[in-house]
Amino acid sequence: MTNKTLTSFFDSYEDASEAVRRLEAAGVPRSNISLIANNEGDRYSSHASRTFDGTNHHDDDVSDGAGTGAAVGTLAGGGAGLLAGLGMLAIPGLGPVVAAGWLVSTLVGAGAGAAIGGLTGALVDAGVDENDAHAYAEGVRRGGALVTVRASDAEVDRIVDILDDEGTVDFDERETTWRSEGWAGANAATAGTTSPSATTGLTDRASSPSRGTDEVIPVAEEELHVGKREVNRGRVRLHSRVIEQPVQEQVTLREERVDVERRPVSGATQAGAIAGDPFQERTIEVEERGEEAVVSKEARVVEEVVVRKEADQRTETVSDTVRKTEVDVEDERGNTVSRTGTMGNPSGRTR
Repeated sequence: MTNKTLTSFFDSYEDASEAVRRLEAAGVPRSNISLIANNEGDRYSSHASRTFDGTNHHDDDVSDGAGTGAAVGTLAGGGAGLLAGLGMLAIPGLGPVVAAGWLVSTLVGAGAGAAIGGLTGALVDAGVDENDAHAYAEGVRRGGALVTVRASDAEVDRIVDILDDEGTVDFDERETTWRSEGWAGANAATAGTTSPSATTGLTDRASSPSRGTDEVIPVAEEELHVGKREVNRGRVRLHSRVIEQPVQEQVTLREERVDVERRPVSGATQAGAIAGDPFQERTIEVEERGEEAVVSKEARVVEEVVVRKEADQRTETVSDTVRKTEVDVEDERGNTVSRTGTMGNPSGRTR
């Protein structure tokens, strides 16, 4: 059961179409995939095999991404994937796009020949948050491409991994950049419905004075906020290891030897008297002793390696620019022109 709508933004049709091919290769049904890319200047018209108008539009064909012209795409591409049914249409506020898939059916009215709702409304109907839907529409208007996938809870992680690959834009960062440039998000899109000139994404209220409503030009200014963050400046790593090296020392060792000698007795000794009884059993024992080298080791500390981290503070001057809105007021009733900004005394600035 489909209950999630997943979106992924790309800078070009080529990156988005590659994501579509990855999804199809992973077994995601093409009936659950949709692609919309900006076609300003007909830069992607050569990829389209049809035009979504009253002559060839069929709800069933749009829902599965095929339809009239799919046969041509099959022969050219070697397969009847989603991109074989790519077609061209115009979306109010966005201009010409190339599109394929289930989302097209909510953009195109049967026999109408053009998108009647708008990309934002189609995405909201599909379950996308309204603020996100306005941002995606702005991204397509600025030249990008959007891939949208319907998925069950069990498929979400797998499809996110497929979409979150090379070519995918960090959309939160991109939206932050647009807002820093003056884009006002959903407010800009709402104001844009009152005047064709509001398609730039900036708030622009251009109603006629006869309608009895206030005409408002927002006066804004930027403030510079300087913060701090830690960055890695490198590291010092100490690693101790044990090595062995041969050493030599000399030591003097003492050795004893026992010699046994038999010698004849002659002369006076032989003829003399023998003290004691020579016919007694006797035992004489002499032990040989010697020295051998004994090795012992003693560890001692000869040096220390100390790692110390010191911190100091410095003052750095950060230079940047901030913007502010100034409004020139021309009063044709009096020849006085005043400039009103967001700071200072407006009444004192004339020319």
